[in-house]
Amino acid sequence: MIQDEYQQRYSEHQKRKREELIAIMRHRHSDRMFGDKDVDQGLIDEVLEAGALAPSSCDRHGVRPVVVTQRDEKALLGGILVGGVGWVHRAKAIILLMGDPIAYKAPGEVLNMPFIDAGVMMQNMLLSADAIGLAAAIVNPNIRAEHRPFFRAAWGDGVFGGAVALGWPMPPDWVFETS
Repeated sequence: MIQDEYQQRYSEHQKRKREELIAIMRHRHSDRMFGDKDVDQGLIDEVLEAGALAPSSCDRHGVRPVVVTQRDEKALLGGILVGGVGWVHRAKAIILLMGDPIAYKAPGEVLNMPFIDAGVMMQNMLLSADAIGLAAAIVNPNIRAEHRPFFRAAWGDGVFGGAVALGWPMPPDWVFETS
């Protein structure tokens, strides 16, 4: 197929976009160590927008983000989220993904679909965070039974589908000291 110069430029542009996305995917990794610098609300909003752009089952968009930035709330999460113990409180922002059980009406959907929808949102958020230079990691939704009342008291009765912890990466000259 012969392409004119305009079609050739367009084809090259499309190829660059694919290559940039693949490069972000290859670079993406979990960061559980965060620098001290605060994350501007505008950058958090960009990550939230990426999550909102994710497809969802039957286009319900029944999972909503809840942004946690307060020290005491992050400390609480650090103590009750099984996957976040010992590190999640250091993130500058934690985005909880809460599914609304009313959005998932078919039998069995409340068991699976909020988690699938939250997972797709998390992937978009993680790729977006990487693209803008933030450190990020998934926090799994496991909460020990004895801690669930504390979680519900703070964040309600929605289906907790997981979370994304955000912050700036550790400075390149940072060294982990053991003693």
